[in-house]
Amino acid sequence: MGEGLARARDAASRNDYEAVRTELKKLDPVFRQHIADEESQILGLLVEKLGARGAAEEIKVFQQHRPIYQLMKKVDGLASMSASELEANQAELKDLFDRHASAEEG
Repeated sequence: MGEGLARARDAASRNDYEAVRTELKKLDPVFRQHIADEESQILGLLVEKLGARGAAEEIKVFQQHRPIYQLMKKVDGLASMSASELEANQAELKDLFDRHASAEEG
């Protein structure tokens, strides 16, 4: 996931917005599969060990994935833009890359 965003950021720094678009399109299924795999595995274990009521607090943690879903939506929206639209939306691209870099560090 991080490698794909890094390739998109590199392409943007070269003003190659067609490559940015290509890299962002590749990320959407990766994001979705990663989240589904993680949630399924962890929730299954929690419910198995604690029962649905016992795992209520832990389940709330999964609700914190909302920012990840928002990032996915943003990537999907950017990926559907043409190269010229991406170039015109450089600030939105920069925000995406900055948010990802902050998440990786924190």
